[in-house]
Amino acid sequence: MQIAPIFSDNMVLQRDKDIPLWGSGTDGEIIRITFRNVNRETVVKDGVWRCFLPPQEAGVEGVLSVTSKQTSISFKNVIIGDVWFAGGQSNMELALKDSLNGQDEVEDASNPNIRFYKPIKQAIIDERFITAEKTNTWQVCRPATAADVSAAAYFFAVWVNTKTSVPIGIIDCSWGGTSISCWMSEKQLQKSAAGQRYISDYAALIGDKTDTDYERDMAEYLATWQAWDERVQARRAIEPDVTWEVLNVECGECPWPQPAGRKSPYRPTSLYYSMICRVAPFALKGFLYYQGEEDADLWYSDYAEMMYYLIDQWRTDWHDDELPFLFVQLPMYASKADVEAGLTDKGWAILREQQFKVSKTIANTGMAVIIDKGEFDNIHPLDKQTVGFRLSLQALKKIYRKDVHADGPTFRRARNEEDVIRVFFDHASEGFKAVGDLDGFEVAGEDHAYHKAKVVIEGDTIVASCVDVPHPVYIRYAWTKFGPTPLFGKNGLPTMPFRSCKEDL
Repeated sequence: MQIAPIFSDNMVLQRDKDIPLWGSGTDGEIIRITFRNVNRETVVKDGVWRCFLPPQEAGVEGVLSVTSKQTSISFKNVIIGDVWFAGGQSNMELALKDSLNGQDEVEDASNPNIRFYKPIKQAIIDERFITAEKTNTWQVCRPATAADVSAAAYFFAVWVNTKTSVPIGIIDCSWGGTSISCWMSEKQLQKSAAGQRYISDYAALIGDKTDTDYERDMAEYLATWQAWDERVQARRAIEPDVTWEVLNVECGECPWPQPAGRKSPYRPTSLYYSMICRVAPFALKGFLYYQGEEDADLWYSDYAEMMYYLIDQWRTDWHDDELPFLFVQLPMYASKADVEAGLTDKGWAILREQQFKVSKTIANTGMAVIIDKGEFDNIHPLDKQTVGFRLSLQALKKIYRKDVHADGPTFRRARNEEDVIRVFFDHASEGFKAVGDLDGFEVAGEDHAYHKAKVVIEGDTIVASCVDVPHPVYIRYAWTKFGPTPLFGKNGLPTMPFRSCKEDL
């Protein structure tokens, strides 16, 4: 008899719902499960077994025992709380030690009511994968274990635990540079035209390349990446706070993308099978998701559709079509080359709009706006404290039903008033505050030619005008890859970027 590898000492089991347990064994083998005063029994059929513990209250601790005639397994220091699955790419992956003030944060990371599980990071399930998975365990939050955990997920856990006193478990499942297509099954991707294009486009990149070709190309790539990383680390040793703008100039930009291949983690569907399927359907409170950078240049117009299928995939895998899905909207970002080119690419702006569409059209979702937290020439902004905090506000407001402000001002409608245009917002009843000059606004007439606007705050609205646009018809704000974001609500949360005319490119 065996139990799924995600079950281990120190794990957090989801409160207030049935708790699935599962594993493998010999047909007819009787499996007995005990947790405190609860006993359950099941039988192996077709090589697998599954059992459910009844709902438990938060804070309950104990030993979980799973036994058969031949085998006995006991998991110690098990606690009942809320489990959140944290997925995405490099900004979710960015480790606590590498975040803003990371070393200080790691030294302070000590809380037995926060725990983490990191699935094995490998795209192909082989003998090495299985061996590593058997020794992989949940970790209690302390300096020795928290350094490499997702910083965004960690800060989310800290805030939610502080405000609810409920133990928090994080399944930390992310991989830098991955597209959204890596986290769904082939069957799911085939349901949409966009998903089919992801599959066919990547297949074209592989072409007739063999696994041996891929391994050779990867060895060459890794040597190039290692040399680049050594240059970066050497420069940081001289100046720990050196900016990425300087690093990109002096050390060169990070080698990207990796070579394409069947064994690549960047192949559509790859990580769904080697990571998602290895932990589902471990009982959850909900999902956290921080992704989009990899899809912003080519796939921005398909992103809402792709998120729909991702959310559907994960909720289906966890057998709960109402599981909360909280995610992070992309911040400002531009490379030096983008700025030199005049920031004409609107892909990031459109993808942010697609993300907002998801938050408004798919039930039990929430979006944390971090438009103000981007960094020039650094696609990995270090302030993950704010990311985790704003994600926690979404959870506290919409899931835990706490009386907090979770959203900043959000565009509702615009009204033309002769030589000005007035904008009305949701979540702005207390009014606005400006951080610096009110830049970032543009208006246009019927010709859709946009010009920088002058803006004034009038109560819970803003009024924009421009001498070059006598009769403004359309308005947009922060509609760029990188630029100023000075408008905040009195609740301290940033105004979401918007455009009043959806036909503009």
